[in-house]
Amino acid sequence: MVFHAVPRSAIIDALVHIRELHRRIKPSNEREIRAYERREVVIRDLLSNLPRTSEHPTLKTLLEIAEICWLTLEGAHRLFGYDLEAIRDFDLRLNGGRTHIFESYPFNRDLPVDLPARLASHESFGVDASLRDLVLEWQKETPIRVIEEDGWKKPGAFYVHVGTEDSLGSSIPPGAMALVEPIGENEKALPNPRAIYLLQFANGYRCSHCVVTRGTLRLFSTERAYFAREEFAYPGAVRIAGRVRMFAINLPVPDHPSLRPLPHAARGADLILPWEHVTRDSLLATKRRRFKRSKEEKEFIQQFLRTELQAKLSERSERRYRSDTSSDPHVNALLHLTLANVARYTDALRTGGSWFSDRGRFSLETLLNATSLEEASDADRNAHLPTPVDVWEARRKEFGEWPPLLSIKFPQLQRWDDRVIRLSQGGGIKDLDPAIGPGSWLLLERVSSIPDTRREGRRYGWSRPIYVLRKGLEMICGHLARDGDQFALLADRVGEVKQTFRIDSLAQLNRVSGIAVPV
Repeated sequence: MVFHAVPRSAIIDALVHIRELHRRIKPSNEREIRAYERREVVIRDLLSNLPRTSEHPTLKTLLEIAEICWLTLEGAHRLFGYDLEAIRDFDLRLNGGRTHIFESYPFNRDLPVDLPARLASHESFGVDASLRDLVLEWQKETPIRVIEEDGWKKPGAFYVHVGTEDSLGSSIPPGAMALVEPIGENEKALPNPRAIYLLQFANGYRCSHCVVTRGTLRLFSTERAYFAREEFAYPGAVRIAGRVRMFAINLPVPDHPSLRPLPHAARGADLILPWEHVTRDSLLATKRRRFKRSKEEKEFIQQFLRTELQAKLSERSERRYRSDTSSDPHVNALLHLTLANVARYTDALRTGGSWFSDRGRFSLETLLNATSLEEASDADRNAHLPTPVDVWEARRKEFGEWPPLLSIKFPQLQRWDDRVIRLSQGGGIKDLDPAIGPGSWLLLERVSSIPDTRREGRRYGWSRPIYVLRKGLEMICGHLARDGDQFALLADRVGEVKQTFRIDSLAQLNRVSGIAVPV
């Protein structure tokens, strides 16, 4: 749930406590005196007006509280009952069918996560191994904000969710999360046909291989199930937004019966990326043109967000915020506009000039539990880059960065060390596109009953279950087939056998439930 009502008494108590923390620090110069006086005035007025105001504050009020109280973006929202971390789930529920740039900012800056501290040798990464054998020491209970620092994050990188409805012909499976990194002008002019790029169109996005010749960009895939128009004027009708470095997905991929190419649009949006917009209204208007919705979709989203956010926006109000206006939206209204127009909340804030960084700010929980600002500062923890540095850099080159979405989903990653393995040479399964390449990480689950190999054999590609058989130090990956009490791991649909084993060896068999693949 993105929003739950907070009693006014709880907000008042929190503001009084935070004000007392700041009062204990005497201002030492003119700038600090002005900040002190402004804080006193704003909090006094808010305490006076709270009983008479809506439970949904204006964005201006919320961000002013964040600034004067040194609260993080998430902390200021939580004060008024908003859970920004829930936005991702809402986004997937409402917009998962469309390929779109996805929110990866860790709003909960103090979320304690496990990060690697000491890695095994280069030689250890040269063979198949489990997470336990590759990460020898961990930095536990580390605030997730540290992965925004140099050495963990790739500058300019962002994430895209591959749609489960509009990605027919995509070179990345539907439902995946993919990391995209920026590229230079030379590569944009002459893209590598072996690489996969995120392509922006007037009516959406697509992950694909492509080539450019004589002002034309041609899309292609190793799977020829897609026969729509594959050539576009370049750069007029398509833009290369970046190169896909890795993708992660739950397995097996479910069937998506409504999978189709990008919808036709008589007039789509300009080829501009979200962070390039100067104003919020421009961002929202462009998003609306790029992601057209049917009447039924609009009605469903309106009802859903009205229930979850208590945001009753009329079409007239939505139009106003997509135009140049001095109107200041309430927070629930801006969240509604963000989700309804397939935007990231961080982009909606930055383009409005409202917020840019959480650096130097505290979470609400940290301030409420502190008896002084010095105590709150002492609670801050840093993390060092994993050692040996050369091994860490080699791993970072494989995936581009330490994915924030990984730490958000698996904050206590060390607990999964027996269930996570790395394939040094790839999976060796021939009918997957893209292939399970060298350096892929797999999440395993025990096989509790005999698999229905006949039913599984009717599925294709990433939709067919993948298994790993552990034989000592060897890990063999493939699809599963059965003949009586004899099983076989297959490299392809033709039936090339990689390994056979009997039913009494099922205890060594694991099913792959998730995978991260460098591309």
